[in-house]
Amino acid sequence: MSTHLIGTDRPSFLEPTQRLATPLERTLQALAGPYRPLVVWGLFWGARPFSDLMRHVPEISKKALRRELADMERLGLVCREVRPGSNRRAEYSLSPLGQTLRPVVGAMYEWGLQRARLERRAPPQASC
Repeated sequence: MSTHLIGTDRPSFLEPTQRLATPLERTLQALAGPYRPLVVWGLFWGARPFSDLMRHVPEISKKALRRELADMERLGLVCREVRPGSNRRAEYSLSPLGQTLRPVVGAMYEWGLQRARLERRAPPQASC
């Protein structure tokens, strides 16, 4: 017989190291770091070569972008396709799973727009 804590997604008998990820933790894992949402945003409108993504994601090194793309490919968020006859040049696109992040990243974009509008009107203040 297993018991569950009220308001959690994990059985109470699991040790903390064996704890299942909550839905929010899974989403944060998929978009971990400062660059992944920008990579997803850059791939919204279709496949792009590595060099285009370098220009799209500000202040990222080649090494960091390669690592992010490899991690995202491992998580099943990005597809990598080597273009034939192009000296091993690859194009990246969102996988079907990666496409499901579009509303999440889109909501982040909209929130940022609203925040920028509010900051233009008045500097941010604590309203608690």
